[in-house]
Amino acid sequence: MIGRTTSETADVQECNMARGRSSARGTAWAIASAFFFSLSSVVGKDLLPALGVSSLLFWRFGLASVVLWAVLLAWSRGDGPNPFDVPRLKLFSLGMVMGVIAMVGFFALERLDASVYIVLVYLYPAFVVIASTALGKPLKAPTVIALVIITVGVALTVPEVFGGVGTISPFGALLAVGQAVLFAAYMILQHRIVPESVDGVVNAGWTTLGAAAVMAPLALGAGLNRPHGAHMLLEVGLFALIPTVAATTCFFRALGHIAPGIMAMIMTLEVALAIAWSALFLGEHVRSIQVLGAAVVIAGVMIAQRASAAAEATVPAGV
Repeated sequence: MIGRTTSETADVQECNMARGRSSARGTAWAIASAFFFSLSSVVGKDLLPALGVSSLLFWRFGLASVVLWAVLLAWSRGDGPNPFDVPRLKLFSLGMVMGVIAMVGFFALERLDASVYIVLVYLYPAFVVIASTALGKPLKAPTVIALVIITVGVALTVPEVFGGVGTISPFGALLAVGQAVLFAAYMILQHRIVPESVDGVVNAGWTTLGAAAVMAPLALGAGLNRPHGAHMLLEVGLFALIPTVAATTCFFRALGHIAPGIMAMIMTLEVALAIAWSALFLGEHVRSIQVLGAAVVIAGVMIAQRASAAAEATVPAGV
């Protein structure tokens, strides 16, 4: 196969820039999303036992939706995008799927040791890459190398797995793998059916609204638990703002620039960052093998980002 000439490569880069796509910007948004998602281990540490799954997710997505729609309506009165001039049913439906994905994850965590859950759910980058390849995206060697390195790194961050974790719930494992499959499918659907013109804030607004619509009847039917006390109210508010409003907005903006497979691999930085926060803010002991695992994840992400930059220079946007 004859390689591209410098002129052809420049034409592809110009085409991608004209469509507003940039690997560098996408990587920056993805890293920001991983950063905000990773803080959920700090700001939401005590919420699940106190509120339960359905109530916690109702408050998380409900409050996030209120904040995002307040921003969108105010922004649209100026020079911001019209949040209604989008495929509303698609975005709302995808938001409902996101609500189901989050709920499946929490139910898995109730049945599994956290270390087992992390290893299983972070199979989703592999599922994204496999599905993207099946749908016609060429599989390049750097992508495979990055994926293997990241998977090894994630496993090293949870050394408890190697020392034995007792009996593993088959149903819990099924839920964790199911969440990984669902999230992989969700990322690919987002990339394929949502127009590139839809702003990340708009997408996040419809997504949280759809997720809240799923959780509302479940939370009310099970008996809605309300946060009590100033500390818990603050924690719920931060959980809605940081790993939901900020994280999802960055997530959707990143997907507008980079392929889902690369995006999924960059998002594994969440594991490395969560280890740092557990040591800095929660006073937890971090083992040297976990630090090594975090470093391996970062190395894999760097390879993935380089693969994304190379693809941007050689493949037209949308391929």
